[in-house]
Amino acid sequence: MQNNPADQAIIAKSRSISPIWFLPCIAALLGIWILFQNITHENEQVTIHFKRADSIIVDKTKVRYKGVIVGTVKKVELDEVDGVNVIAEIESHAVFLLKEKSQFWLVSPKASLTSISGLDTLFSGSYINLLPGEGEPENEFIATDEQPISIPDNALLLTLKSKSAASINVGTPIFYKKIQVGEVARVRIDKSGQFINIQIFIESKYSHLVKQQSRFWNISGLNANLSRAGIDFKLDSLTALIAGGITFNSPASSSPPKADKQYQLFDNIHDSEQGLSILLKLKDTHNLPNRAGILFKGHGIGRIDKIRYDSNSQLFLAEATINPAFAEMMTENAQFWVEKTALSFSKIENLGNVITGDYISFTHSQQYQQETPQSEFLLAQHKDSNNELTSVTLTADNADGLTEGAPVTYKGLKIGTISTLKLSKGSQHIKVLLNIKNKFTYLINQQSKFHLSSGLDFKASLTGLELNSKPIQKIIQGGITLYNSQRVLEKQASEKQVSKNNKSSPFNKTFYLYSSKETAKLGKNAFASPLNVTLLSKELPSVSVGSPVYYHKLQVGEVSALALHDSSLMQTSLKINPQFKHLISDSTVFWNISGIKVDASLSGININTDSLLAIAAGGIALELSSKAIANKVSTGQYRLFDSFQQATNPPKQLTLTYDDAFDLKAGNKVKLQGLVVGEVNQLKLNKHNKVIVTLDIEPQYFNKIAKQGSRFWIVRSNISLSGTKNLDTLISGVFINVSPGKGNLMASFKGETNEPLLAQHQTGLPITLLANNAGSTDISSPVYHRQIQIGEVIDKRLNSNASGVEIIINIYPQYAHLIRTNSVFWPASGFNLDIGITGAALKSTSLSSLLKGGINMSTPDDQKLQPASNAFSSFKLQIEIEDEWLQWKMKIPNGN
Repeated sequence: MQNNPADQAIIAKSRSISPIWFLPCIAALLGIWILFQNITHENEQVTIHFKRADSIIVDKTKVRYKGVIVGTVKKVELDEVDGVNVIAEIESHAVFLLKEKSQFWLVSPKASLTSISGLDTLFSGSYINLLPGEGEPENEFIATDEQPISIPDNALLLTLKSKSAASINVGTPIFYKKIQVGEVARVRIDKSGQFINIQIFIESKYSHLVKQQSRFWNISGLNANLSRAGIDFKLDSLTALIAGGITFNSPASSSPPKADKQYQLFDNIHDSEQGLSILLKLKDTHNLPNRAGILFKGHGIGRIDKIRYDSNSQLFLAEATINPAFAEMMTENAQFWVEKTALSFSKIENLGNVITGDYISFTHSQQYQQETPQSEFLLAQHKDSNNELTSVTLTADNADGLTEGAPVTYKGLKIGTISTLKLSKGSQHIKVLLNIKNKFTYLINQQSKFHLSSGLDFKASLTGLELNSKPIQKIIQGGITLYNSQRVLEKQASEKQVSKNNKSSPFNKTFYLYSSKETAKLGKNAFASPLNVTLLSKELPSVSVGSPVYYHKLQVGEVSALALHDSSLMQTSLKINPQFKHLISDSTVFWNISGIKVDASLSGININTDSLLAIAAGGIALELSSKAIANKVSTGQYRLFDSFQQATNPPKQLTLTYDDAFDLKAGNKVKLQGLVVGEVNQLKLNKHNKVIVTLDIEPQYFNKIAKQGSRFWIVRSNISLSGTKNLDTLISGVFINVSPGKGNLMASFKGETNEPLLAQHQTGLPITLLANNAGSTDISSPVYHRQIQIGEVIDKRLNSNASGVEIIINIYPQYAHLIRTNSVFWPASGFNLDIGITGAALKSTSLSSLLKGGINMSTPDDQKLQPASNAFSSFKLQIEIEDEWLQWKMKIPNGN
């Protein structure tokens, strides 16, 4: 077989590049890129020369710019000449900050009188701060000792010239109206050596405050002036005292400052001549020193600079400077007067002037904005206020406690003074003229009253001691007080202005001056005689002469006398204040509120008294009542009742008859369903030796209780194995309980000594159980069905031949249908003990049945339901229980 050339394989060399060569190329490119990054972003080392290296730690101390870490200290070495060199590595992104004029300084915690800085380094450690500067790149620097002043952008730079630097330093604040607006940037001695050049900057937002005519002065430290008037000192602020300070003032009409403007720095405001200069003329300078203050409403607005004598006018001329803020008030009708010391029994004023010297007060005109400015004024000896006062006339019985110049007050506020005291035309009274300030005249009305006011108000009574003291000025000179009642105040609220020309104006009226506020309140009745009232009672009340008489707890009088009346009754005489005479009428009732009423029981002790004063001094109350019953005796005098209830709504009485009084006594309560409806009034024997108990029943309950069929029984404490009842009667005493009947009204009943066995609503189906003995069953022992009480034992007795017992039980009405003719009854009393091989079993129906005894019943369910039992049917009481009885589940519907 021949070979076919077409079937032979042809081997040719491939000219493509293998993909495996891409990996070395990529690695080479990455290497070149990393090399480029290292060259272009290489960190740079700088050398910073410090005098000391305290708190600088290698690899821990950072270099920061605006709070951002830009480098780390890598090495600290000693300088060959002085100090230490700190080599720090600055990160590449911050290398552009390293210029010739860049500054470095160490930030560490510092505290001084002027500042506290670097507190953050207490936790983070000290660090080196960087402030970039200008110039060529640099890597060697000399650290500054302090943080350089940073001048804000666009700040206004100014130069101040001063004779001395005083307390001015770099960083001293610049103030405008006590708001900081800039700082001192540099303090240098002038080339001539005669002045100090102080360069300051004003923040751009405040630069408009500086004018061409602005004046700067020093407010540093404490300015003091010592004279015979005392020590005058001025302290602008605590900051200015410690760190110094500069302030300035600018006229509003001045133009902006020129670029090369230099300002003079004055030592104080007076040297700056920024205040308004005025001239005061006065006749003498007694106790008025140089530098005396000028006050407006207690606020200092200026000061006297110099006092000289003018021989031509024979007056003293006082040159004074006024604060520019008050310059517009210096007009033609402005007033200046001297505030002098006044010390007398009628007046005490400006006592401090004895030490500090007199001062000058100022007040402006109400229309000063429309008046002509003025710079020369006559200094008066006192304020001219004749046109600000209104005269009021009073008449008094005598001048005791009154002095001219004494104050007239209203609620403690001075509204005027006593102007003049003189005798009336007939010389029987004292005429008192008052000067009332016009702004307070609206307080005076036709019904207004005036009374004497003293500095000490002393009251002593059974309630205690009360001492009210006024300021010493009022103690010495006394005064007069204006009193307005509530009705007058309401009228004043609607009428604020009073016409002096009106005939009904109070300023045309002569007011009476009362001796006290109490008599002023009484008004025209203050001098009327009181009303005498006589009360009669069986016993003398616990009151004394002076004990109060109340109407709705408002004192309207007092007890004036205690005596024995001709009728052998006790007589209590009262004096009723004149303004309360209308309270005494035929329908007025009086009752005693003296002493304490105590009601004690297991629930607590209840103490009733009208007031603490009534305990100590006693008291009597009165009321106008349409229900007044026999409020007067036959001779016409008023009756004094023991209580308000007795006076207006006396109790109604009913009687109970008992064979024995047992524990009853007067005061025992009568209760209906737990509510007290009365009490035992008295106990007495009748002719048959029966105890007659009289009950006082509250009127609102009498018709409900006093009905035929009502039952009354004595409730006392009962302690037995079956439980305890009514323990509170051990303290409060026994009480009588009531079960109301439904018959006709009646007032005499036979009392019961024990609670009735069955309440009327519980009388149901009576059944007789026959047994060999009564066992532990007793009266009121319960009857159970499935451990629910359905009745109780109401009686037990021997049968007719004494061969057994009959136990009478009552099944409650709602359970009567449960008793069928084939129902089974067995004792639930005590317990059963079964003993066997497996152990012993103790069975008891309940703890109650164990203590009280009881009877169980059930109905068989293995036969159809039997008819309901009739009343008084007889059943045998089984001796022992059978287990199957407990399993019976006969369904007995109600009504079948």
